[in-house]
Amino acid sequence: MTGLTFKQTGIALLLVCWGASSLAFSQTANGGRDAYEFLKISPIVRAVGVGGAYTALGDDVGTIYYNPAGLASLLTSELNFTYLSLYQSINYEFIAFGYPLGENLPSVGGTVGISVNFLQPGNLPRTDDTGVTVNGNGTFSSGDQVFTFAYARPFGPNVHAGISVKMIQQQIDTISSTIFAMDAGLVVLPAFDGMRIGFTLKNLGAQSSGFDLPFSLNAGISYRRYELFTEQDDAALTAETTFPLKPIEDRVGMRVGAEYNFKWVGSRVTLRGGYTFLDKDLNGVGLTLGAGYGLDLSGTVLFIDYAYAPADIFGDSHRISLTTKF
Repeated sequence: MTGLTFKQTGIALLLVCWGASSLAFSQTANGGRDAYEFLKISPIVRAVGVGGAYTALGDDVGTIYYNPAGLASLLTSELNFTYLSLYQSINYEFIAFGYPLGENLPSVGGTVGISVNFLQPGNLPRTDDTGVTVNGNGTFSSGDQVFTFAYARPFGPNVHAGISVKMIQQQIDTISSTIFAMDAGLVVLPAFDGMRIGFTLKNLGAQSSGFDLPFSLNAGISYRRYELFTEQDDAALTAETTFPLKPIEDRVGMRVGAEYNFKWVGSRVTLRGGYTFLDKDLNGVGLTLGAGYGLDLSGTVLFIDYAYAPADIFGDSHRISLTTKF
């Protein structure tokens, strides 16, 4: 531990992110709204459980959404499926797959990841300019999709770097649009055992598309302590801040969270909690809670995760995901 206690580390995490958010909060108000706002709905249940503070903490396939550099931490193949049922029959599905290349392509190395997001509002009533339904009960369909390809690899024992390319599509009736954007991430593993520092630049290249996608820098820090109370447990503290590099809604987000794991032969139980504040994303502001259970089935590990997210424009939401490592 190099002389620091777990409590002291937690205080340090809070101070670092609070100071960072204070710097960013001094920006001038801008107004307006981001385009493609559905991109702000996090599909990663484990991340939602820790308040969204996942840029540094993430070490699974879910990092393809938060910080592609986190994919370099994968030791085995991972598959994740998440389902969200939002208000008025709006469904949101997310599928992600990560595959380490080291065993089959050692000359290339690193980890590749792919993911697909689907937001399906269902059929909506077709109305005219006065709000009257056209043709009696006429309807039209709409939907949003994101297709992501990512690659990450370690550069020495203390640095992981990654990049992802996203194709974002949106369709409303007969009108559709498609743009491309990139995320670039970095995870630093200091000599201080258990600490991770993460950085992500979000939506690189999308600023020339004519759409106002949020261009931001996420910076986070996390610390995991093993054998906290017993030889079978571990716990992590995490915190991060969002710096809007192209202020549109002048959103300065700060998120803090904690995760506790207790393990025994072939099983694991996880409890999570977090808090999101100074943030106007669609994920809401306030307390988040989560839990998970993992089971080792003869080498194939299955995880079920649940998270409760605070009220947002969709109301309170309950999220469930299924992840397998093999």
